Amino acid sequence: MKKTYLLTALLSALAFNAHALSLDVRGQYKTESEKYESRFLLSHEASNGIGGSAEYTVNNTSKAGEGADQALWDNTEFAVWYKYKLNDTVTIVPSTLFQHTKTKGDYLKAGLQANWAFAPTWRLDGRVRYEYKQRETKDINKKLDNDSTTRTELWLRKSVNSEIDTYYNFRWDRKLADFQYPDQGSNYYEHNVGASYKINSTFKPFVEVGFIPDALVKNKELTDDWRIRVGTVINF
Repeated sequence: MKKTYLLTALLSALAFNAHALSLDVRGQYKTESEKYESRFLLSHEASNGIGGSAEYTVNNTSKAGEGADQALWDNTEFAVWYKYKLNDTVTIVPSTLFQHTKTKGDYLKAGLQANWAFAPTWRLDGRVRYEYKQRETKDINKKLDNDSTTRTELWLRKSVNSEIDTYYNFRWDRKLADFQYPDQGSNYYEHNVGASYKINSTFKPFVEVGFIPDALVKNKELTDDWRIRVGTVINF
């Protein structure tokens, strides 16, 4: 119930300046793990650089014979950030996030991002984030610990014209305690490429393809995974 009240309060605050609201609706599918997911992200940023968002994620079923009624809530995330413009080309964005998940416990996250418009139509963004898991779980030594991580990301963005934007994204997660990813290591990597097309001032659909090396164990073998995301941003 507390989660519902918090979500209602945040959405009410975001809706105060409704003309600046945006809704990001996205669906994704992982080809090897055969999992579907839907994500809804409502965000707002004021003219003074302060912004906030609420994100709701649903795991859709991928089992034969099941439909939308088997979709299950996975997690909810709330974020607050502040954009500080150092000069005409560099912006610094500190942020804090709270994530409530169904099975993994809750997370507190603190990040710092820098955006650098280093050339006309080109931009390089970098972000480092510390993610603290509040609930303890058993590590590889069967001891209770917090499975916290650091997450480092880079984006290279290119505006082709006034309608089309493209990007490459690299993500690196590193576990800070004795926990492991499926490859029995402490590191997780992603490579993503995406593009968006601005239809008008309201709709901006996008597509992203991601490659996740050594993502899961399938048929007793370590396997790479591919992820396809399709969605649209709706500006109000």
